[in-house]
Amino acid sequence: MRPQAELTVEILHPDGRKDQIARDVPLQSMTFDKTDSCSDRISVNVGLPGHKPVTHVIVEPIHIRLKSAENGSFNPMQIDAESGTTLVTFRPALRADFLQGLRA
Repeated sequence: MRPQAELTVEILHPDGRKDQIARDVPLQSMTFDKTDSCSDRISVNVGLPGHKPVTHVIVEPIHIRLKSAENGSFNPMQIDAESGTTLVTFRPALRADFLQGLRA
């Protein structure tokens, strides 16, 4: 059985302050919903299996940036959007081979 990724999700405010949405909890799902209007969304659902997830919705994502970490991995993922900046930190970090095949 593959270990499940744990995430910390934070909101980064323009003044540099961070608010934590979730800390070191399993990833349940991360989805991108494209709409006909200009309100695309990324939904990040985290929480313990069998429990109602904590859902963080990112409205109209503009940029997704991966910060380089140790051993060629990436952490955190920074998502800039109309709704603000979200930082998603993965444990273990995202590996480059995991990201192969994804398109910009």
